[in-house]
Amino acid sequence: MLDLTAEASLPELFDAAVSRWGDAVAIHQATGDWSFRQLGAASDRVAAGLQQQGVGRGDRVGLYCPNCPEFATAYLGIVKAGATVVPINLLLNPHEVTFILDDSRARVLFYHASLKEGVARVRDTLKVSLLGVVIGGEPAEPYDCRLEDLGYGAHRVAVTLDAADATAAILYTSGTTGRPKGAMLSHRNLATNARSVVQALGLRPGGERILVVLPMFHAFAATVGMLTPLLSGFSLIPVARFDPVLVTDAIVAAGATLFLGVPSMFSLLLRLDRSQVERWRTVRFCVSGGAAMPVALLQEFEKRFGIPVLEG
Repeated sequence: MLDLTAEASLPELFDAAVSRWGDAVAIHQATGDWSFRQLGAASDRVAAGLQQQGVGRGDRVGLYCPNCPEFATAYLGIVKAGATVVPINLLLNPHEVTFILDDSRARVLFYHASLKEGVARVRDTLKVSLLGVVIGGEPAEPYDCRLEDLGYGAHRVAVTLDAADATAAILYTSGTTGRPKGAMLSHRNLATNARSVVQALGLRPGGERILVVLPMFHAFAATVGMLTPLLSGFSLIPVARFDPVLVTDAIVAAGATLFLGVPSMFSLLLRLDRSQVERWRTVRFCVSGGAAMPVALLQEFEKRFGIPVLEG
């Protein structure tokens, strides 16, 4: 198992993972798997492209995207450039997105093509202009660029980061008691979290495939579902939306060994018929988080699926 030392930055840890597990699958995708080496090269291009635009240490970059390999590519590229990721909740309205981008003083926004209409409304009210990088389609504005064009032909310059002090991500609260507040997480925070997940769950490098249908802009999915496998030699299976049959199909296609969910998902999964439940046989256990899971629901799920559920 890779030593996720608390003194190393996320780029250093991921580079080490690429060196050790380069040809292993990092991300399972219906259109083709991504190896650690491929993900490393793609995120290097993102970092190089940002550096070409003068983005680096201390700069904030918004990430507005559903679960997909490109979410991980952008996230890693941003921190490799020395900048800070600001993940944005896809359920927020344009006014709320504008507040986060203004409050964080973001210089760049990575956005999925399916969200570009909302991005256009956000831009109308932003205090400052920002560079847009579109994922999976054509740009919302002619001066934006596509993810695949960012950093083309450029080379990433390694940035030395103090893992204890450098901010890797800013996660905004829901704002139930006032305006949302940005929680600043260091590289050490996230690396330590990933190490503790591996130890607490007894995960096996090279042997785990984690299905991630929880939104990767949230802390639970980003740390347990994305960073933990990518720093530790596991693979992740991103699923863009929750549908019990769609999730089951993804489990079978990639041979998932671990499912992450919230209690409401487990309740809906109980509606699957027996033939679908039997397709979960590769899953070793499930992890539930986000809210307390009712004991009756936990017991019913474990009895029907024959899979233990651990509460985060």
